[in-house]
Parts: sequence; structure tokens; C-alpha cells
Amino acid sequence: MKRLASILLTLTLFAVPISLSGWQSAEAQSAKKEKPSKPKTVRSEVLGKNAFKRIEEAQNLLAEEKYTESLEVLRSMLDSDRFKPYEKAVAIQTMGYVYAGQGNYPKTISTFERAIATGDLPERVVNGLSYNLAQLNLAEDRPEKALELLDKWFAGFEGDPPAEAFALKAQAHLSLDQFSSAEDAIRNALSRVEEPKQQWVRVLLSVLLQQERYKEAQPVLVDAVERWPGVKAFWQHLTSVYYELNDEKLAFVAQRAMHVQGMLTTSRELSSMAQLYLYHNVPIKAAQILQVGMDNGTIEKTEKNYETLALAYMHAREWSDSIEPLTRAAEMSDKGKFYVQLAESYVQDEEWAKAEAALVKALDKGGLDNEANSWLLLGIARTRIEQYDSAIKAFRKAGDDDELAKDAFRWIRSIERRLAEKKREAEQGDG
Repeated sequence: MKRLASILLTLTLFAVPISLSGWQSAEAQSAKKEKPSKPKTVRSEVLGKNAFKRIEEAQNLLAEEKYTESLEVLRSMLDSDRFKPYEKAVAIQTMGYVYAGQGNYPKTISTFERAIATGDLPERVVNGLSYNLAQLNLAEDRPEKALELLDKWFAGFEGDPPAEAFALKAQAHLSLDQFSSAEDAIRNALSRVEEPKQQWVRVLLSVLLQQERYKEAQPVLVDAVERWPGVKAFWQHLTSVYYELNDEKLAFVAQRAMHVQGMLTTSRELSSMAQLYLYHNVPIKAAQILQVGMDNGTIEKTEKNYETLALAYMHAREWSDSIEPLTRAAEMSDKGKFYVQLAESYVQDEEWAKAEAALVKALDKGGLDNEANSWLLLGIARTRIEQYDSAIKAFRKAGDDDELAKDAFRWIRSIERRLAEKKREAEQGDG
């Protein structure tokens, strides 16, 4: 909206015909160059000296953003009988630009329409205002009216219309989900320029993507990321298109490009990137992203993120590094599964006492997918630290599961043999 105001403000200095004797407006001079034939009487009018000074004063105040003062000057012209209808029409037109400078687009629209309705402005000025009104109506979410005004503008335009007009027409059609007309107009606009404008490419992509024409959108997006590599939206759309085309490898490449360029900044984006590295079997990179992000605060310290960090370290076989995130995840969770994973990490380093303690906590918390397996592992841990009686109890718990019963009772028999052997050794020592 601010950009539109700035365009209209610029037009203020050039579009209003403010001429004195010996002077001609830029529009009048342009008209002479393009069409030397004599204009109609109403269109050859120029501003008188007093009107010129008033309009110039109002424009200067507008340039200084003194909107109230500018409007006062223009209203004084309308309230006076000293000015001709043409001069008052120019004053109304200029008021429209003042309202645009204020960002009051509904008022701008009604004022431009009022200026046209006087019938006292030159045809070229009326046509220019119709184009401005089309822009304003589109900005105010009135695409049907914008198209109506554009059709009028195209009909009155002499020569080959500029690419910008077709781009504006495309945006209006797109707002109405008229995809075919939007595509025709935007391709026409793009064909008229050597270097495409970014916004126009966005319009074409919107047409293609909303119709799920992913194969056609892919080359457009590839070209877009080459032209504007720093625009995150193009990379995001390219990633989505690759996924839609079932090309996970190229989707991953596109996401890595975003990460390398520093485009991923939120906790969700960074944690998702880490999960992708893990999915594509680059666990150490996943761990690095999560560890750095959680250390510097860019990634939230949630149960899920701690779990992913721990998994990344475990997949990278960095068992000792997985301990801390697993401990944090276990403390935050209302289920015991992370204590089981923590125990498994301790087992890798043969820290059986710590594994036993973690398994006890896991079983106390509950909610385990395979509780019998945890009882079995607990029995093994207790066996390793020679807590045989409690180990047998754990194995018997595991033996309640038919699939683990055989292994569980094998361990029990092994403990019983070991205890029997110790007993014999003790008796022989006493004898």
C-alpha cells in the first residue's frame, strides 16, 4: 500500500496539467510528439496564472507531507468563483493525490472519480486516472472494478500498452481465481521485458501452483532461485514442488541451500532441518544443528527436540553425547520410554549400574511400548552388577511375555548355576 502511495505521489508532479502562457504540461508536450493533430477545445485549456500558483503551492505542501494545508489550498479553489471549471477539475484531481499520500485510498478513489465526472479534464489525463483507479481498486480488493477500468484504459491507450498494464490485469484476474485469463496476461507482460520482475514471476507461480501444475512450475522456480537466490519464498515453493514430484533428494538439496544461506531462523525451521539430516542419514549434522540451536536459544528446549538430538547422537554412535538430551527428555516426559533409551546408551558403554537405575525409573513411570523387554534388560543389568535375587525377579516379570519367556528363563538358569557354583566353592572353602 505504501508503494502504491509513493507511485501516485510521483505521478502528482507529472500527471497534473499545470501550464501557463508559454508553458505546456508534460502531457501536452508528449501528446504533440505522438499526435500532432489539433486537440479539441476543452482539451487545449491551460491553467491561468493564479490557478497555477495555487496548484503548485498545494503540490509543494504535498511533497512536504503537509496534507491538511495542501487540502485547504485546493478547497479554497473549489469554493471560489474566480477559477474556471478546468482549473477546478485539476484541483480535484490534485486532492486525490493528497488523499493517496495520506494512505486514504477509498477517499482517493472517490476523488479521482469526481475529477473524471466533471468532464473538464483532457482525455489523456482521464485515461491516466482510470489506470490509477484500477490500481487503487485492486489494492482495495475490488478486482471486478479494477478490470472494468483497465478495459477502459486499454481501449483508450494509443500504441502498444506497456508490460506493467498486463501485469496489473493478471493480478486482478488472479484475485478472482480466473487462472486462464491471469496466465495469458502475465505471460504477455513477461514476454515484453528482457528481465522479468520478481512480482510478475510470483503471479505466474501462483497461477500454476493453485492449479497444481507442478511440472510447469518447477523450471519457473529453478530460474527464480537462480535470479533471486536470497528470496526464501522461492526456495520454499521449490522444495514443496520437488516433494509433490516425489523427488526427495532435490527437495533436500533445496532445503540445505536455505540453511546454508541462513534463511532458516525459527525453532521449527531449524529442528525440521535437523530431522531431515537425520532422515537422510547425516546424523552428526542433525546433532550439530540441534546442539548449537539449543545452546544459543534459537531452538526450543522441548521434549521432542531433546529426543531428536539424542537419536541423532545415537545414530552417529556418539553414545556418551546422547546421555544429556535423553536425561532431559526423560525428565520432561510423562512416560518411561526415554529412560529406556537412556539405559540403552549406558549399556553401550557398559555402565550397568546407571542402566539399572534408568530402567527402574522407566518402569515406575510406565507407558512403555514393550514393558517385558525392559524387564529383561533390567534383569541383565542387575546380573552384571551381581544383584542376583532382584535380577531373577525382573526375569520372571519378563517371562510373563510368551515371546521372551525362553530367554528370561535361560538367564534365570544361568544365575542359578552361578549361585550354585558359588555355594559349592564356599562349602569347599569351609571344609
